[in-house]
Amino acid sequence: MHEQGLAEMAAKAGDFEKAGELFEIVVSAQPENHRAWCGLGEIATHVGDAESARVFFEHAVGLSPDTASYRQRLGEACCRMGELGEGVAQLERALALAPKDSAVACALSGAYVASDNWSGARRILDKVLAAGKGLLPAHYCLRGMALQHLGELDAALADFKQAARMDTDYADAWLSLADLYRVREEIDKAAPCAQQALALAPDSANVALACGDIELAQGNSRRAADFFRRAIELGIDTPHVWAKLGIALVQCGDTIPAIDAMEKAHELGVSDDWIFEHMGLLFTTRGQLDVARENLEMAVARRPENLNAWNMLIVVYSKLGLSEKARQSAETILAVDPRHVNALLNLGSWYSDQARNAEALAEYRKALAVNPKSATAYVNSLWVLVHSSESSAKDVLQLAREFDAHLCRPYLRADNFPGRDRRRERKLRIGWLTSDFRTHPVAAFVLPFLDQFDPEQVESVVYYNSAAVDEITRRCRAAVSLWREVLSIGDEELARLIESDEVDILIDLNGNTEGNRLLAVARKPAPVVVTWLGFPGTSGMSAIDYIIVPPDPVLEAGAWCSETPWPLPDCYGVRTGIPDVPILPGLPCERTGRPFTFGCLNNFRKASQETIRLWADILNRVPDSRLVVVARGGRDGALIAYIHQQFGRHGVRPERLEILGIQPQLAYFGSYNDIDLGLDPFPFNGGTTGYDSIWMGVPYVTLPGDMLVSRMGKVILENVGLGELVATDKDDYVSRAVALAADRERLKAMRAGLRERMLVSPLMDAPRMARSLERAFRSMWERWC
Repeated sequence: MHEQGLAEMAAKAGDFEKAGELFEIVVSAQPENHRAWCGLGEIATHVGDAESARVFFEHAVGLSPDTASYRQRLGEACCRMGELGEGVAQLERALALAPKDSAVACALSGAYVASDNWSGARRILDKVLAAGKGLLPAHYCLRGMALQHLGELDAALADFKQAARMDTDYADAWLSLADLYRVREEIDKAAPCAQQALALAPDSANVALACGDIELAQGNSRRAADFFRRAIELGIDTPHVWAKLGIALVQCGDTIPAIDAMEKAHELGVSDDWIFEHMGLLFTTRGQLDVARENLEMAVARRPENLNAWNMLIVVYSKLGLSEKARQSAETILAVDPRHVNALLNLGSWYSDQARNAEALAEYRKALAVNPKSATAYVNSLWVLVHSSESSAKDVLQLAREFDAHLCRPYLRADNFPGRDRRRERKLRIGWLTSDFRTHPVAAFVLPFLDQFDPEQVESVVYYNSAAVDEITRRCRAAVSLWREVLSIGDEELARLIESDEVDILIDLNGNTEGNRLLAVARKPAPVVVTWLGFPGTSGMSAIDYIIVPPDPVLEAGAWCSETPWPLPDCYGVRTGIPDVPILPGLPCERTGRPFTFGCLNNFRKASQETIRLWADILNRVPDSRLVVVARGGRDGALIAYIHQQFGRHGVRPERLEILGIQPQLAYFGSYNDIDLGLDPFPFNGGTTGYDSIWMGVPYVTLPGDMLVSRMGKVILENVGLGELVATDKDDYVSRAVALAADRERLKAMRAGLRERMLVSPLMDAPRMARSLERAFRSMWERWC
């Protein structure tokens, strides 16, 4: 019939409306014309009318049941309508009719993929590829997907690469490569593949989703959120994408948008406990611990097996001082999954807060056995070692170098900054990397001099890795030339940013502390990299050139660290802005009539086993005396019982101990008015608390060791003329404390005017510190040049 030929020509030319009209004329005149019915099905498919397409293809199949192409089209139409069972059945019959037709085989393999029959898809595609005729990149891509889902990742990778080689503009091949590399945790390889897919298919929802997943894995949460929003706009309006958007926004610290995204995810079907879990995470990152606790407790009430919520509860309970609840949460997780890395880490931190260093280290070792690349396990283990009297500087250095070898050194770049202006006399750009420019000890030591540099010599750029903002944050921001928020970008992106800003000397103020970006530092993004303040010990990292130390022959010798020690004149840091809390007159024991009071207002985690033994020895040699200590969770019955038991082993009764919890700032400073003589812990001396103790007129006895953490007390005391309180050994430490408790006139003389001495000492001379640092920076730069 003439109309049929015209209809086929119109369809070929893309004039689907005319083609449809002509095919309808044909089937009206010749209802048995199966080619015309199939033609109508093709037109309906082109215009997106899947239901009509199915009806038309059914007519064609009914009229010519042995035509494989009709059954193929019918099967494909059923699959498009979500009727996978019928679609697969029709395609299987089509392949039986045309076993060598690769187009039918590919359609059937696609239907198997859609119905999660990965082994069936792989079987069909093996035959197609073995035949070697008319092969397309899609054949390899589909088989790669099947192999990936069957766990044969190396074979899948080979197929995806082959698809990309056959057609470098085939976006699905690059998308599949990106997804597979992400699954294999090879994010550095996944990212460029995703970018190639994005360039080829910028309007693909699946590509946007994959890019979001990869950005999230890289720590680039802001960009991840943008991609997830794009995926939703392009049609993947599913609960899991809204949930991912919520997670990304939580990591950005965007409270209201994160809540909106999680509410949408919940509306679309995400469970209550997931919402409460992530609301808990959001409020934990914002420091709103009571609200976080409420949400997390609701999460585990609704689904007790939600281990992620239990894990976050360990952190929240610990920070709230609910020590026993924290332990119970950890044990709840480990009873279900003894290899839960985060639970092992958090239980280790619980032990560490109680100065139970051996038990803490055991938990961290278990975590490393499960995940040898856990940076947190290494960082936490280093903290335990510097707190433990049973470890040495050699032990700390060995573990730090292990951390570098396993996690950091692979990122170290050989780039020697060939384009950098090497003039020795030019103004230097100093980068300050920190999560602690807020109400925090690090900010207390940096803010005093941050705006004191000569602007002709130094300009400062801050890379701030926190969502927390307070008055201190605002003052720090106002003191520098450039302020960058980097919480929502990953380590590689951060390293590129620092390098593109042409920072000459990068000062890492975190070290091995919470909120660090050590894997960005590991990439050595500046010609000179320095560690200071956050972690008073060695990093072990090949990327870090110098560690700033006080003038001290033991520290300057450098046997304890991997970096080159750089001594500053006079002291290690300055502190100003301490609250002007009045010092009450006289010795507290005489003023109040209470027993002579020794005190240590450092966190009890610094009380190593040897510290406890010597403190107990002091108490036993001064019978009418007591000791004040501070412990996170100081009102927790189990923790108090543990501390009493530790001292009880050495003959000290519970009533001779006063255990304080973590206090508000003014109450904390006021507590010094109840202390006659301070006792510095070891090997981890007080740093901030050492300054505070002197400010409040309370001298203390210190015992120096062989690394930075154990020589802080010595520096502080020598700068206010109290070098006589620096003990030479453990027996001397005890003897000096006992002697001062007996010689109260001498102790009064030491206390008299102590704050005034501090005010005129290098400990509080911010301009002097700025000049010292300028000279240090200039010398470091000249050495590099």
